[in-house]
Amino acid sequence: MECGRCDTALERYRRLVATLATLILLCALSLSPAHGEGILWAADRLLPAFSKPAAVLDCIDVSSSTRREINLFASLEGIVNRTQPRIVCVSRRDGEGKFTWVKLHNLNYNVTNGYDCILKYRSYLTGLVVTDPTEPDTLNLATTMAGVNDELICDPGLLSALTNSPYNLPVKDDLRGRFSDKYQVYDYLYSNYWPSCTHRIIAGSQPAVDGNLRDYLVAVKAACVWLDPGTRQDADLLGKFVSNMTPMSGVYMGWWPSEANGLTWIATYGIPVLASDFYRNGSVFSGVQCPINIPPIPPPPPLTNKVYVSLILSDGDNVQYMEHVMKMWWDNPDRGKVPIGWTVEPLACDLDPAMINYYWSTASSNDCLISGPNGAGYIHMELWSATNIAAFTSKSESYFRRGGFRTVTVWDGVHARIARSYATACPTLLGLLDQGGSYHSVRMGLKTIPLTPTYSPDTNAIISAIKNAAGSWNGTAPLFVAGQGVSWNIKPSDVLNIANSFDTNEFQFVRPDQLFLLYRQSVRK
Repeated sequence: MECGRCDTALERYRRLVATLATLILLCALSLSPAHGEGILWAADRLLPAFSKPAAVLDCIDVSSSTRREINLFASLEGIVNRTQPRIVCVSRRDGEGKFTWVKLHNLNYNVTNGYDCILKYRSYLTGLVVTDPTEPDTLNLATTMAGVNDELICDPGLLSALTNSPYNLPVKDDLRGRFSDKYQVYDYLYSNYWPSCTHRIIAGSQPAVDGNLRDYLVAVKAACVWLDPGTRQDADLLGKFVSNMTPMSGVYMGWWPSEANGLTWIATYGIPVLASDFYRNGSVFSGVQCPINIPPIPPPPPLTNKVYVSLILSDGDNVQYMEHVMKMWWDNPDRGKVPIGWTVEPLACDLDPAMINYYWSTASSNDCLISGPNGAGYIHMELWSATNIAAFTSKSESYFRRGGFRTVTVWDGVHARIARSYATACPTLLGLLDQGGSYHSVRMGLKTIPLTPTYSPDTNAIISAIKNAAGSWNGTAPLFVAGQGVSWNIKPSDVLNIANSFDTNEFQFVRPDQLFLLYRQSVRK
């Protein structure tokens, strides 16, 4: 009897150990689906988190590098940083400053030579994948293969140097002369490499674009293509990839040959888009995990019978805008003199939380970060199914909370179903800004204000649009107007000039969140 009880206890112990081991394994798989030791990809994140960067980074200055070298070093950066971010590439071609973001992320670095880094990290590499300059799309195939096989992207012009001493790298794959057009390239990628790629990211990258996002794509083992779904053959081929992705569990990164064609086509699949083809060092900055310190909304001015105006700078669907042009405009001496709504990409909460934290931490009381179109990625919501819209707004709410975004611009338009979905899933939102410029309804307490102008690069046109919007105003009740300028053209000094052109006895400029708070006050009166 004693031995029987011991056997029973032992069996229970074994079952307990087995159960715990299974739970640990399932937890690990849910975080990191076999795409690198240093990458954690939780189910509730659309983009992964990289591990904490090394104490001192090897910093490769590619300012004077050739195109072929930029791609070579980008692939090295991605392969190495998958385990732990150790390499960062910088360039004086970035208008915000060569070392600006490395310093703002509080990263220590030593400037070094890219070829020295190849020797230093030789053990990470299996060899070379050689591109075919006569078939430019082989660069995208090589980017994909670099991620899956840990091979450096090698232009034929670099072969002699890299295959000889001191590097002695073997040619593992030679793509020269194997493909007659891009369809053969991407058919080969789909058949031979898509099964080994992550299915949570696919990227569109113009073959003429060197470096930039490629380090990140290599690190996460993403398929890299350049196809225009406005063309039937392109759409059929791209559909083979995207049909394997789960709605609102995957992201299309990079960009499109045609924005309209791409956003219209991918709406069927429920996959949001992250404009990011010129975003740099994602495999480093995604590892800098820091809290986003969200300041409180300053109290709005007293509500009177005035025209309240908010001016918004877009493109907030675009993380390279946040990294480059927005930083340049942020340094404009007139920033802070007039209220501005700055659209930013909520998915940067995953991709680069320290960048969002920088903007909030250095914002004046007149600077308000709002969500660019349309939340957790850029989509044309009016083309999405009801099920996918609900999933999108639900996912977006977690990013709105993390990033402190209380208003969102909706492209290309708002209708009742869209408004209800935001109102149901996003209780933190104060209101919607309608790019379509026509929807005025209030749904479940969530006000929608049409943008007028919807998207203008011209200060005179913005002034005229605001005056036209207030043309029928008789001064017996407050009026609420929101206008949007093209961020590539309109700077804070331009916004200040716009505001100064209006009579302050009748017009008052406020932040977008204050605009909606004032509206709520007006309907409670």
